[in-house]
Amino acid sequence: MAGFINRLVARTVLVCAALAALAAMQNHHNEPCTGEQVGAAGMCVSTTWAGGAR
Repeated sequence: MAGFINRLVARTVLVCAALAALAAMQNHHNEPCTGEQVGAAGMCVSTTWAGGAR
């Protein structure tokens, strides 16, 4: 029974990871970062603050 549960958990984790990767790829294509941003998969961060740091 423990082996069955281990396989079930492993498969569930793999399926969730695959779905997350597909969602990130889709979001990256639908909402790319603009010129003043860096990031991936729609998770962009502004870089304007970096110019004033000395």
